[in-house]
This record gives sequence, structure tokens and C-alpha cells, in this order.
Amino acid sequence: MKLSLLVGSPPSSGPLVEAHRKLREPRAVAVLIAGALAVALVPLIPGVSARLEVTLHDTVLAMGVFAIVSLAAAVVFWRRGATPAYWWLCALETLTTALTLLSLVWASGNPLSPFWLLFVCLSLIVAVDANGRIIEGLAFVVAPQVLALLFLLEGEPAKAAISAVIGGVVVVLGTLLRGLFVGLTEARNERDRLRAELAELRLREERHRISRDLHDGLGTELASLTWTARMLHQRLEGSPVQSEVGQLLERLRSGMDELRTVVWALRAPARPWEDVVARLAQRCRELGGDRDVVVEASAADPRVEFDGQVALDLVRAVQELVHNAARHAQPRRIRVTLRCDPDGIRFLVEDDGRGLADGALEQSEGGLKNFRTRVESAGGTTQVESSPQGTRVSAWLPTPTFRPNIPMQ
Repeated sequence: MKLSLLVGSPPSSGPLVEAHRKLREPRAVAVLIAGALAVALVPLIPGVSARLEVTLHDTVLAMGVFAIVSLAAAVVFWRRGATPAYWWLCALETLTTALTLLSLVWASGNPLSPFWLLFVCLSLIVAVDANGRIIEGLAFVVAPQVLALLFLLEGEPAKAAISAVIGGVVVVLGTLLRGLFVGLTEARNERDRLRAELAELRLREERHRISRDLHDGLGTELASLTWTARMLHQRLEGSPVQSEVGQLLERLRSGMDELRTVVWALRAPARPWEDVVARLAQRCRELGGDRDVVVEASAADPRVEFDGQVALDLVRAVQELVHNAARHAQPRRIRVTLRCDPDGIRFLVEDDGRGLADGALEQSEGGLKNFRTRVESAGGTTQVESSPQGTRVSAWLPTPTFRPNIPMQ
């Protein structure tokens, strides 16, 4: 493993950086320095210095070194952010914390010094830190062995053995606690995953129920009304109101088409790219009538699928353009070009009709305005170009649920 991985050089954003941003807030740094100052001044309390077997000089020196390194890390983070230099300072800060606490044990000459309690507490905090790095754990493993070596070099093997044993106990406790914490975290993540799957299953069932209700209820009613309007239109041939009935029939057919599209989108929580293209091609041919409508589609990865709402937004946006062109531009040919990229779907609708009149785009109250509103509400962008030779409308729709559509093995 590379040393950079041990130290931890994560990117300039993410959960780890956010955790350190809170750690380096002025209030948090002030609390840290206040704690170091409190430990440094402990020997001034009557009777405490004798019990701890350390002097004011020992505690001030140890806590002063710790405070300087911590302040340096905070200043680097404030000025430059989460740079590699900052992460090196973090590693140095962790190692300094461990060594300064054990330096007080060394200064006391007592391998059972109460300062071990601070060391144990900090090591356990590091053990359960979800953002902890490997080198932070190693610092609390190495420091006790350094203390044991110093006692051994001083010719005090008993103190060295006690320090090594306490260090080993700390490592074991930290390892057990870390394992327990990781197990609880994995169990929590698994619980959240199962809850998400259950919520998705309930949502899927609800979508199926709504689609069935729409198809069997509203769909049947609209079909009946359409059939009645068609018969009435035929019977009123030559009547002054036949054209009005014809308009009513056209609106009913449009409502039926819109209902079918909504039911199509609801029946599946995700739609493969090829299904969306097939649905679009069918709707474009229906809306184009006797005009030459060409649909060309491509995808960076043809094995993708995306959320049914994204599919519905795309179908509605494109069909709005094709319907608008066929109804108002009097074109002979309409070309629809679609491309699915990892960042979204780009589409272009071109016609060879008479183009838009001056100010038509700004004054639009129907097709183009609806199209722009639909795309922009979904987080997309649009562009319209028009001339007497035809109109080009291009747009981009984001696909936030873009993912590989790879069959399960």
C-alpha cells in the first residue's frame, strides 16, 4: 500500500473533508486549545502535581507542542483547504497527540500514570471514527511501544513490560471496538438499504395500481366518449356544428394519447433506452400524420435505463415539438435526432416548414412555451433557431438516475 493511502489524501470535497471542516471551525479549535491549557495547568492544583508525579514544566511543554501542531493544521486548512500538506499535518498531529500524552507518563516515571486514561480515551475515539485513517490508528499502536523501549533503555524492564502490556490492551480494545462499530455501521447500512428497497417496492406497486386505475377507469371512459364523438361527427355531416364536433373528437384523441403515455411511464419505475426510443418513434409517426417523420437515435451506452419520470418528460417534450411543427409549420419532413450521453439526453427536432413569425417565440402561449416550461422544470436547457427554410429546436435533459441496464447473472 502506498504511503499516500496510509496518510490519506482524499479529494477536496466529501464526507471526510466535511468532518475536518467542522473540526477546524474556530469554536472547535478554541475548545481544543482550552482543553490543552487545562491539562497544562493541572499541576498548579494543590496536591495534584505530587499525585501525578509531573511538574508544570512537563505539562506545559507537552501541551504546548500539541497546541502548536493543532493550530498549524487549522491555519493550513483555513488558508488552503484540504491539501496534501494539510493531511500530512493531520498525521503529525495524531502522532504528536499520542507521544505527548505518553511523554507525561515517561516524565512521571510511573507506568500506571493516570495520563494513560487520556491516551486510552483518544485511541478509542479514533477507533470508532468513521472517517479515521490507517495512520491515526498506527500512531496509537506505535507510541506505547516507544515508551516501553525508553523504559527498557533506562534499565527498567518491569516498567517497560507494563507499558507494552497496557499498549497491547489498548490495541485489542480499539480493534474490538472498531470491529463492533464497523459491524453496527454495516447493519445500519443494510437496514437502510432494505428500507429503501421496501419503499421502492411500495412505490412500484402504487404506480402499477394508479396505471391500472387510469387505464381501466379514465381510459375506458375516454374511449367511450371518443367512440360517441366519432359517431356524432359522422351523423352531423353537412351540419354547421360538424366542425366543432370534429375539434372535440381531436381533443379526445389527444387526451387518449396523453393518457396512454402516462400509463406507459407509470407501468415501469425505469425504462430501457430502446423502449423510450420505440415509444417516441411511434408517437412521432402518429403526430406527423402523412408527413415524412424520421427518428434517429443513438446512445453512448445502449444498455442504460433511466427513471420513468425522465422518460415521460422526454416523450412529452419531443411530441410537443413534433405536434407543434406538424400543426403550424406545414412541413413536408420532420427529423428527430436523439442522443443519450452519461450526463443526459440531447435531442433535436428539425422541420422544413415556413418557420416562425417574428416575435412568435416570445408571444407563444401553447406548444413552444409548454415545451420550454417542461424542459426547464426538469432542469434542462433549450435553444430555438428559425428561418423561412425551417425551424430547429434543440434541448438537453438531465438523467439523474442514469445507470447501466446490465442483466443479472
